[in-house]
Amino acid sequence: MIARVRVIAVPAALVVAALLPALIPHPFVLTLATQAMVWALLAASWDLLSGYTGQVSFGHAGFFALGAYAAATATKHADLSPWLGLVFAALVAALVGGLAGFPALRLRGHYLALVTLGLAEIVRLVAQNWLELTGGPFGIHDYRTFPGLPAAPLAHRQARYVIVVAIVAASVVAMRALCERTPAGKAFRAIREDEVLAEMLGIRTTVYKLLAFVVSSAFAGLAGALYAYDVQLVSPSVASAATTSFVIGMAVFGGLGTVWGPVLGALLLFGLSEGLRFIGVVYNLIAVGLVIMIFVVFVPRGLAGGRRTA
Repeated sequence: MIARVRVIAVPAALVVAALLPALIPHPFVLTLATQAMVWALLAASWDLLSGYTGQVSFGHAGFFALGAYAAATATKHADLSPWLGLVFAALVAALVGGLAGFPALRLRGHYLALVTLGLAEIVRLVAQNWLELTGGPFGIHDYRTFPGLPAAPLAHRQARYVIVVAIVAASVVAMRALCERTPAGKAFRAIREDEVLAEMLGIRTTVYKLLAFVVSSAFAGLAGALYAYDVQLVSPSVASAATTSFVIGMAVFGGLGTVWGPVLGALLLFGLSEGLRFIGVVYNLIAVGLVIMIFVVFVPRGLAGGRRTA
């Protein structure tokens, strides 16, 4: 069953994503599809850290918010090009991830999870209270998005969608290559399976855990920048625990330790959440929660069918 899902669902999802601007050229549909791709990148970045390396993070929304605010503030206050804003956001998130990760990754299990949760809360509080830079509770807006796009509204939306899809696809391929084609990926999986044994085998666990933390943070920051330039409004709510919870649900639904599984899980769950908005904002989240619960019970390895050991 899982093999059939893998063979059919992934190519179908990729084809639909690539052809969506031509299949359904509607601004609302393209807006939802663009946001789904942003969530897909965020879920994949969380999976790189928690699914591959086994380092549970409850604060991924903090790096997402860091990237979003870094891109928005740099574009608005420093007149930085949005293209450079993407790079700047990833670097800021990676830097904060490295500074926070070095002491935090000496912890394990729920201690690390609590530290990352606290980091996200710090980001949220700073964003809410630094009025001059972030706009405070009302958020930051009135900044530029990607330049050089068509002026016509529909063509502009289509072009923005293509840009986001291209960046997300390249990012996912890069993360997949790191985790599956390099010695670092083998070290990640060894740490996930048994960190003490990995240390005994000569693997520098702290170095590789920090690498996973930095890379994961960078791609989360990149996802935040894409979100900022697409929505053109960043508020402190993006750093909330609800954001991280949704991302974890997407990753579990898609399959931990696979990178592409959380991508597919994000696309499906975000689509389900938005498609059920007609029943109410609260009830659609309840429905998504029920779907995740059912998958955890009956398909614990997710759509991807499990994760490979070292």
